[in-house]
Amino acid sequence: MSDNMDEDEPLPLQQDLTCPICQGIFRDPMLLPCTHSFCRECLEENCKHSKTCPVCRVVCDKDKAIANRALNSTCESFLKQTNKRPKTIQSSEAVCNLHLKPLELYCEKDEEPVCVDCVPLHSTHRLYTLSDGAPMCKVRLSFYPTVKNGDILQLSLINFTHCRLLSRAHWSRSEPRLPYGSLLNVAKHVGGLGFNVWKKMQSHVKYYPVLLNPNTASPWLSLSSDLVSVKESSERLTVPDNPYRFDPCVFVLGAEGYTSGKHKWDVLVGDNPKWIVGVCRESLPRKKKFTVATNRGVWALGLSKGVYNVMTTKREELQLQQRPEKIRVKLNMEKGEVSFWDGGLGKHLVTLTHKFEGVIFPIFGPGLHSSPMALVPGKIAIHMSTTQDKVIAVKMRD
Repeated sequence: MSDNMDEDEPLPLQQDLTCPICQGIFRDPMLLPCTHSFCRECLEENCKHSKTCPVCRVVCDKDKAIANRALNSTCESFLKQTNKRPKTIQSSEAVCNLHLKPLELYCEKDEEPVCVDCVPLHSTHRLYTLSDGAPMCKVRLSFYPTVKNGDILQLSLINFTHCRLLSRAHWSRSEPRLPYGSLLNVAKHVGGLGFNVWKKMQSHVKYYPVLLNPNTASPWLSLSSDLVSVKESSERLTVPDNPYRFDPCVFVLGAEGYTSGKHKWDVLVGDNPKWIVGVCRESLPRKKKFTVATNRGVWALGLSKGVYNVMTTKREELQLQQRPEKIRVKLNMEKGEVSFWDGGLGKHLVTLTHKFEGVIFPIFGPGLHSSPMALVPGKIAIHMSTTQDKVIAVKMRD
């Protein structure tokens, strides 16, 4: 396989006719499906240890390799013209399984013999000649009484794997000590990872105490994709006619109803000239017109024709010095109270009382205007109580 070339600078053609494995002129070259060629003997030896091409590492089937006759003829002509004669490695010599060259060096780290072409693969390892490396194997095998001095070299070549295992099992050197602070604080970076990521995402996450229910929205209303704002639709929408949808009245309910507890949400009404905000019974009529009033199951505040009205049986006009852009609604089911506030100033406007029964829903009437009525995101706060250093409570406040 490996050719006995002169030690002069190789000819350009010689480089093209060189086998990548044995680094000699091709002998009976075989062509793989990946288009790389190798000596037949080199390829057969390589396939005993690997099923991939030694050059491109693509998986190749040796049976699909074909004789490269054109390359073989070129190599024979080149050898005749340059009077080169191939040299073969004596079968008695131990050779490298990868490069098929004599094993002349010993790697202390990998505890195995290597050839000269393996040196780049062990560039950071300490290499010895075989004669210098044999005593190392002898020390590792000193507890074998049958091993003779003359057998150490051969044993280091054919049984280096066993030497490696014995070396690890009888490690005599003291373990190196790591300097203080060199270890990665895994708990700091990985412990409670989910909670820490969630905590840092607060500025990117919005929390809405109330979302709109599209199944209740009038066909003349258009809801945003995130269900937090509503405005007039330029044309009647084609939507399923279900028993929960308001039609012909122009309203939409909140997605969640309440039977207990305290709840509050802010609604941005802006400069819309007409709107209604409040709460209502679940049994409110959906398919016919109705009067928005407390005796009809609606407790709300509204604006129409520049006048703010409390939607009681008899309309109560509300005198406001400043036009509110944000209305805050507070519902206390246990006390039977729903109060309305100027969300921007934090000023109380009016409170309605009733002994609420059944499910109570937020109701929104944006009117037929292009300016949207929008829900305002709440503030997220984390309250942590620790028991044995474990977080047991995370709460939100709007």
